[in-house]
Amino acid sequence: MIDSELSLPAPGDAQNLSILLFDPDDGYREVVRGMLMQQHEITFDMRETAADDIDGELTKAAPDVVVLGLDLQQSTSMEWLQKIREKEVAPVVILATGGDEQSAVAAMKKGAYDYIPKAYLTLDQLTKSLINAREKWRLLKETEHLQARLQHMAMYDALTETLSRRALIQQLEAEIQRARRHSRQFSILMLDIDHFKKVNDTYGHIAGDAVLRELALTLISTTRRSDYVGRYGGEEFMVLLPETPLDKATLLAEKLRKAVSEMVVHAEGHTVKNTTISLGVAAFEDDPSVESFINRSDQGLYKAKNNGRNQVQHGPFRKG
Repeated sequence: MIDSELSLPAPGDAQNLSILLFDPDDGYREVVRGMLMQQHEITFDMRETAADDIDGELTKAAPDVVVLGLDLQQSTSMEWLQKIREKEVAPVVILATGGDEQSAVAAMKKGAYDYIPKAYLTLDQLTKSLINAREKWRLLKETEHLQARLQHMAMYDALTETLSRRALIQQLEAEIQRARRHSRQFSILMLDIDHFKKVNDTYGHIAGDAVLRELALTLISTTRRSDYVGRYGGEEFMVLLPETPLDKATLLAEKLRKAVSEMVVHAEGHTVKNTTISLGVAAFEDDPSVESFINRSDQGLYKAKNNGRNQVQHGPFRKG
């Protein structure tokens, strides 16, 4: 399950940048240090290393920007750049000697945020490059965070943190294809809380939401890791059971029914118990469509409801 609270990097102080400077040339590290000390509008917290222990330095504390001094005529230079980019902790600005335009293009393709020939380096250019690299990195991480949030919202139900209806259908389609391709057994359960409206009317919607969340937790904890639990709509849930024939799916349905009946939910000063569910079970029989398969489990659910609720019923069979 995806965590719904994804963390973002804290926005950096515009007047402070932490820098990790890697350059085998002691003298050039001193040049860069001297340049940055002349910048009075921004404070640079700079760590330096001459050794190629990039992993160790990045593990200590992630900087805002990594400044990588490279001789691009050496084969190890791109390896260092690759090692830093794989860490995914900070943007990289390259200060290069011995390179040409082709080397610069190759470095940028490897993930460098900027490329500055050492022969033309100025304080103004270096400062702008460091600030721009940090801001581009922050924008990238914010975009990744937003994309992850949107993906999470599309895949998971906001209340129960089970699969959304859309994600359920997508997974159901994939499992049907797998069952057809490999002649595997596959079953689904459709279940519904009995008299759920009465719960909302008696205890309030906050208590009703608490019951839905507890039901979701019970379904997840009672099924296997390879199964899929999702909220189909309202108080209706679906469980996908790969590699499961009808008889085993029926046994699981009974286990779920019993587990739900034992739930005790405390919310808004109320205690809700004796919750029951009705379940419809159907095994895949080369149904012509997803809708046809779901409809057979739905018919089992309706049969359970009509027969008095709090029970498991099979949907109609297609074969035999």
